Amino acid sequence: MYKIVLIDDENIVRRGIRDLVQWQELGLEMVGDAEDGEKGLELIRNVSPDIILLDINMPKMDGLTMSKIVRETYPNMKIVLITGYDEFSYVREALRLGVEDYILKPITKAEMEVLLKKLIHKLNEEKLNQSEKLKMQKAISVSNTLLRQECIENIIFNDLEEGLIKRKCEIAQLPLNRVCYGIALLDYDMTIKGEQKKSKELTNFAISNVLGEMVETEGKGIILELEGKNALLYLGQERDEDTYYRYIATLKQAITRILGITVTVGVGGLVPVIGEIGVSYKQAREALLNRFFLGTNRIITKEASLSFLGMNNKNQWLEWEQRLVGAINNKVLFGEILKEIVVRMEKSGMSQEECQNIWNILVSRLLKKFVQLDETIISIFPDTLNTMSEIQEKKTIKAISEWVMTVYDKCQAYIEEQATPNKQYMQNIMRFIEEKYHMPDLSVTMICQEIHLSPSYFSTVFKKETGCTFIQYITQYRLEKAKELLQYSVLKTYEIAEQVGYIDPQYFSTLFKKQFKLTPSQYKKLKGRGEDEKRA
Repeated sequence: MYKIVLIDDENIVRRGIRDLVQWQELGLEMVGDAEDGEKGLELIRNVSPDIILLDINMPKMDGLTMSKIVRETYPNMKIVLITGYDEFSYVREALRLGVEDYILKPITKAEMEVLLKKLIHKLNEEKLNQSEKLKMQKAISVSNTLLRQECIENIIFNDLEEGLIKRKCEIAQLPLNRVCYGIALLDYDMTIKGEQKKSKELTNFAISNVLGEMVETEGKGIILELEGKNALLYLGQERDEDTYYRYIATLKQAITRILGITVTVGVGGLVPVIGEIGVSYKQAREALLNRFFLGTNRIITKEASLSFLGMNNKNQWLEWEQRLVGAINNKVLFGEILKEIVVRMEKSGMSQEECQNIWNILVSRLLKKFVQLDETIISIFPDTLNTMSEIQEKKTIKAISEWVMTVYDKCQAYIEEQATPNKQYMQNIMRFIEEKYHMPDLSVTMICQEIHLSPSYFSTVFKKETGCTFIQYITQYRLEKAKELLQYSVLKTYEIAEQVGYIDPQYFSTLFKKQFKLTPSQYKKLKGRGEDEKRA
């Protein structure tokens, strides 16, 4: 229902117009009237009408002066002038000012209803156009977000050439002129409401909203999702790590204050160009994995990740670490290496503290490997597993090795237990990719909504089963499909690019050449000649 006000200095005219029309039947509400221009402006400020019925000739402020003020202050309000025949010369000036229409005194019911219906129709059209405009703006915003997400993922997970990175960033409107860039991964330590699946998704969504409102309005970064984690691409105006860490601390504190939960942040180092953010991401991911050992509700930098391991007897523990981690899938060999470590350590002459430090390093590395295989494995341990405390409780080196074997068995049992449902998930994921790979906006989020998985669990399962990220896999899959079309179809290169999910043919050609050392046209010509020779 639209609001309407009446401004006329004659009381009899105001009363007559109020009684002339059944306002509600037309979808209107008469929300007030005024006897002069000054009171009329005050009324308009108070009730914000959609339509103003305004007399031209009034004391204190005439209708023309008032129309000019209203048009400048409230350009969307519709003004209709009420005028007599002897005032008609003013109408042209009023129309020039943007007045919607006019009506001559004496006013009949039929004339008024026709005029009002016309205004209502126009207001409805504007409302519809505004709605469509908002939908379009939202669609453009979503499209820009997807472009940025895809561009950043490609920079991190694919080895792109400098020229292609620049072109992709320009299309996605990513700034190339910042002094430095960095990646930080922010992950909740507990969900907003328990541990149900929907609570995890709600928590991630809430964190993303808080970060989005703070970061992007300030222009200091871009919020996105990387392998199921909320991520910040930091856009630095100066290469100062203290400023970088303070800003991340501010974001962390805001999440706790607004949502009432704690988060742990893995922070990668600053890099000078956007093309090197893959380095920062790897450091951030490694740092976040160390939450398992260092504890929750903290900011973990790459320096902190390295420092907690210690350096005593470095060559010795490096050798044992490599052998133990390398035998993670062979229980017999793993046990034999443990026994060998016990024997060599007992004969080494190391102090008790040195032995404990080395065992702590070995267990930490072993657990980190299991976490890399399946991040959900942390659910079988306490929130903060204090490996050193566990080790220090053991009275002998042999007792420590037996505890390590127990931890190994527990992790392996969990991995095996997860294998069956993971295979079912992968079947559904692969089926969806086969059906939808041609869609340019195919994303982890879209697949997760279809098969009812959280993005973080999807990323864990997918990488474990395929050995690569989703972006790497879908790129390879699309390019293989493109090879088939180049060899066996008559489609042009840009048509094939569209068929396999690439809007930008040049980007498709660049990826194709990088993968197969030939442009699509060269590949088509080469394979076409081969097919002709076979037929001959």
